[in-house]
Amino acid sequence: MKVQNAIKNKYSFLVLVDLFMMVLLLANLVLIIFDWIYSVDFINRALEAYLPAFQSFYEHYIHVNFQVIDLTFVSIFLAEFFFSWALAIIKHLHHKWFFYPFIHWYDLVGCIPVGSMRFIRVLRVYSIVVRLQNMGVIDLKKTSLYAYYRKYYDIVMEEISDRVIINILVGIQDELKDGGKVMDRIITNVIKPRQQIITEWISNRIQHALIVGVRAKEVEIHEYVQNVVAISLQKSSELKAVSQIPIMGKVIAESIEKSISSIINNAIDTIITDLGSPKNQILMNEVSTVLIDLVQFKEENKKLNALINEVAFEVIEEIKTQVTVKKWMLKDQANKNGDNE
Repeated sequence: MKVQNAIKNKYSFLVLVDLFMMVLLLANLVLIIFDWIYSVDFINRALEAYLPAFQSFYEHYIHVNFQVIDLTFVSIFLAEFFFSWALAIIKHLHHKWFFYPFIHWYDLVGCIPVGSMRFIRVLRVYSIVVRLQNMGVIDLKKTSLYAYYRKYYDIVMEEISDRVIINILVGIQDELKDGGKVMDRIITNVIKPRQQIITEWISNRIQHALIVGVRAKEVEIHEYVQNVVAISLQKSSELKAVSQIPIMGKVIAESIEKSISSIINNAIDTIITDLGSPKNQILMNEVSTVLIDLVQFKEENKKLNALINEVAFEVIEEIKTQVTVKKWMLKDQANKNGDNE
């Protein structure tokens, strides 16, 4: 049905050409492989013993004229190549008219009637299959052969990419252990150019923590302040002297204690409100900038440098562990479990 629909559209002629060329290419490749096998001495003798008529026909009409037959195929392939090239020029498929033979180099190289060069014609079969797939003439994605190919293609690509990633990460770890400058480069080339954005993010998080986080603990903070003030005033000899004043001494002392607690709590509330206010964005930005500057590698911060190196090393180690997970194996196991259910 898909072949019929494709033949009806404007690409029908090109589809027929592709199908015809694929049949010729497959026939030519089968002939090349069989003639190569036929040239093996014990194969030739076996055919002569068990299929003498076929061996005689093949020997006198095909094997002897193999080069001529192959050149006939080559002439057809070259004719189709130049036809496609002319069509590409007419339709302006490429930026320059002479790009076509470079893009389709395998078509030309495969036409060289010498030894292994002939097997490059397999690439031409592949290109035709891909073209027919893209045009909707065939649909190999729903076939078991494509599923098999895709599975092992994904496995190979994942294994290769995992090896590359692990080698890169191991190289970074080695540089960290050897006291390399990788962290300096990260700070200079990655963090520094984005310092303004990072600074604004840190200052916003600090303001958010002050406004939301501290406010959530407001009752506990007030109780803590009152307890600290009470303990401090109990140790104050001046307040003890005031409390010993007849009649009003204790009342005055309690009033002083409450006033001090209230003043301190109000001061804390005001500080928190002011720090969380957009008016103090400059101050928050300066604090954030100082925090970023602290992570730079300087001689006086050797302990901090060692800590950052250690953290970076462990983070990379965790990434390596994650990379080594065989995702294709997990996917295959999940598919098997699904089939069993």
